[in-house]
Amino acid sequence: MILRGEALRRLIACALAGAGVVWTATALAQPPQYKNDAELMGAAIASPEGVGQVLARLVQKCGLYGESTRAHGNSALRAWQTRHRDYLAEGRRVRAELQATYTDTQARQRFDDLLQTQLPMLVERQFVVYARSIDDQPTEAEKADLCDEYFTAVDDLQFDLKVNDPALAEFFDRRIAARGQTNGLGAAQDAVAPASSAPSAPFAPSTPSATSAPQAPLTSPASAPAVE
Repeated sequence: MILRGEALRRLIACALAGAGVVWTATALAQPPQYKNDAELMGAAIASPEGVGQVLARLVQKCGLYGESTRAHGNSALRAWQTRHRDYLAEGRRVRAELQATYTDTQARQRFDDLLQTQLPMLVERQFVVYARSIDDQPTEAEKADLCDEYFTAVDDLQFDLKVNDPALAEFFDRRIAARGQTNGLGAAQDAVAPASSAPSAPFAPSTPSATSAPQAPLTSPASAPAVE
């Protein structure tokens, strides 16, 4: 799939719009809707990795307000990362697949700008929303309480991809299942191949380590204001 011109602009718009919607609302009345797999791939560029980055920064900030708050945040983040390990890895695969299609210099520059500039700016903007809400609390005890509310929302799965963007989660699940079926078929063919024949290697794309992703997102508690 080669995306140029208007198609690339739609992809970038979908990535940014999807990220903006998903990161700022907990219980969406209407989850994000996608017309096709191209739009889903656009959303996969930003989520859930961006959500995880916001959460990681939130944990770091809230760690200033006491050991119990820091421990709660670290526990909630680790559990979120565990639940999203496969999705984080699949999101990186989508990025790599799309990046490989851009041989045109201008299109590649625009795509790289999306990854290196625009998405980090979205992460920063969303983190600032949470940070300001915490900073507005008059005492450190109240700041810690708000932090714990956020982390409880993470514990309650309110930041999970399956809750906030089920269509994107299903897209990831289909890709993961299809790759597993392809690998399983290759293994079965190897098992029945005559001993004298050299088995062909099954298709098995490399899987990035989940821990190689920036430690970070999927939605925010209702008490957090949305980015304007």
